[in-house]
Amino acid sequence: MARTRRGPKGSGMRVLVTGGTGFVGFHTVKALHEAGHQVRLLVRSPDKMRRVLGPFGLDTLDHVHGDIAEEKSVARALTGVDAVVHAAASVNIHASDALETIRTNRRGTELVIGGAVQRGIQRIVQVSSSTALFNPGLDVVDENSPLGTQGVGYGRSKIEADLYVRGLQQHGAGVYTTYPGSIMGPDDPGLSEAMVGLRTTLDDVCIITSAGIQIIDVRDLALAHLKLIERGGPPARYAMGGQFFRWAEFADILESLVGAPLRRVRVPARALQLLGRAGDIVHRLRPFDLPITYEAIWYATEWTPSDDSLVQKELGIAYRDIRETLGDSILWLAAKGHLKHTEHADHIRRERARKSAPRRKAK
Repeated sequence: MARTRRGPKGSGMRVLVTGGTGFVGFHTVKALHEAGHQVRLLVRSPDKMRRVLGPFGLDTLDHVHGDIAEEKSVARALTGVDAVVHAAASVNIHASDALETIRTNRRGTELVIGGAVQRGIQRIVQVSSSTALFNPGLDVVDENSPLGTQGVGYGRSKIEADLYVRGLQQHGAGVYTTYPGSIMGPDDPGLSEAMVGLRTTLDDVCIITSAGIQIIDVRDLALAHLKLIERGGPPARYAMGGQFFRWAEFADILESLVGAPLRRVRVPARALQLLGRAGDIVHRLRPFDLPITYEAIWYATEWTPSDDSLVQKELGIAYRDIRETLGDSILWLAAKGHLKHTEHADHIRRERARKSAPRRKAK
């Protein structure tokens, strides 16, 4: 294991973070480090860790080279820590990879969270997903809603991992589960599904269909993880889907933000779902990276929003304005060369500069 560099405010707790080079994990690592905690990472690629964390001065953090599905490396990573944030997961929405996704995520949860509980660690955060609560038959869900029963692939993996964790929580294990929705914000090391969707909406086509999108800022999610680790206490679960918008409303916000019309196309939900089925079939024959899968489109056309009032009440989390989240996301996408229409980012910068400029007093 590499040596630990202490956070700027002191030694704090020793916290293991899995998935630290991913979107949620990275921002959680950053929040923990800035709060003065000693962070250890379990990473499959030390080179990627240095590449992702280096620009933020975090590349010398303590780390263990290994995998969440490999028992010996997980055991090494858990040795001597006070708390755990399990943010690693296989996020694969292709039907042809469903069984492997389920096995990986379930096995990783059993080893990381189960191993932490066996060692007496009482501050453990499980990063689940709102897909684990997905139930098209309900108007709204929260942390007390029953787990979904119709999940496929990634969603199914989160349901099975959650079933395991809820069993631990029922026996008093100090595990705190968060259920984030579509995660957006700056500094996304792997360009996650929601950020790919945002890029597609801006550059290519803005699909208007049934249901809508629920967006959580990655920085708000990371702050919740920090507060849960520092607070401790009995097991708890928190819906953190974020702010919900119908697709047309989401398009209105984006157009207002970038100062230009988007290419809106209205498509019935059933037609999109059939397209997703076709995408799954094509992917089995010839793999591709576009998020055209039945699982992704199912969520997009049938999404049930979550009620996040509990996390706001108990942790004092106030979600930042959606225009800040989307604006920062677009600026980051443009800065990293992910956007074709960079004029969208230029407009956001001009508007922010105009609003922040001091106003002249009338004589």
